[in-house]
Amino acid sequence: MSGNNKTRKTPVKKPFEELTITDNYMFQAVMRDPNHVKPLLEMIIGKEIREIVIVETEKTQETGYESRGIRMDVYIKDDENTVYDVEMQSSRKRYLGKRFRYYQSAIDVDVVNKGSAFNALKTSYIIFITTYDPYEKGWYMYPFETLCKWDPEIRMKDASTWIVLNTKGTKDKEGHEVSEDIKEMLSYMDGNEPKSDYSRMLDKAVREIKQSEERRLEYMSIYANAADERDIGEYRGYVRMVRDNNGLLSDDVLVKFMKITDTLLSIIRRVLGDHPDWDNEAVAEEVMIQEEEAEAEEE
Repeated sequence: MSGNNKTRKTPVKKPFEELTITDNYMFQAVMRDPNHVKPLLEMIIGKEIREIVIVETEKTQETGYESRGIRMDVYIKDDENTVYDVEMQSSRKRYLGKRFRYYQSAIDVDVVNKGSAFNALKTSYIIFITTYDPYEKGWYMYPFETLCKWDPEIRMKDASTWIVLNTKGTKDKEGHEVSEDIKEMLSYMDGNEPKSDYSRMLDKAVREIKQSEERRLEYMSIYANAADERDIGEYRGYVRMVRDNNGLLSDDVLVKFMKITDTLLSIIRRVLGDHPDWDNEAVAEEVMIQEEEAEAEEE
């Protein structure tokens, strides 16, 4: 590896004081309080939940869930053997359905890996709150269940429900109206003043968190670590694609496919040529260093 200890440029992060409920850190900080997330679940599911337990992130690691670079935002169990995963999606995501599918597998794999029968799989709800309308119907809510393609009256009954709540929603699906509390909450999450008791409670929690020096330091630490992990993961993917390509795609196609510069592709090839025995992560780290050095020279 290069002996250059030059620090890579840190991506610009949102100032702690400017965080809102739709920023991932703030959303998790607020919703990991049972008093905040329990009313949300009851509004969405439409029934009272007697007791919930917030499952700490460390307890989900044994499923291998975080090894893929995705972490459950707010993972919850209730006293009726039902699990809930609540996620904030504050930027438009490709393959939203496949993201649902991945989160579902993460919930289910723990039970299966322990040798339990399939009928032991828990009833589950995965809830995405999006700050954009992914299906452009204008609805506040999009619920999904597994149905027969030829006859939608036939349900799979796999005990899993996927729900999208949309902060840009403007209307109900006729015959499937959502509560005013949900609409007010989504309006608040869209940047408007809180009007309902629940949205005012969330707003108060956000303001209290912003006043906490401990939370501020935690945010700064988490962001720095996450930025490093995200960067290295992205570059590791580039290295893997170039290494596995083996002449199948031209450089022009590779650059367009990976959405990188010709310079970055050249650096990846050079490091792979100089160090063919290095694994992808080691190559990615060296590529990141050399790319920054090249940018500095251009300046």
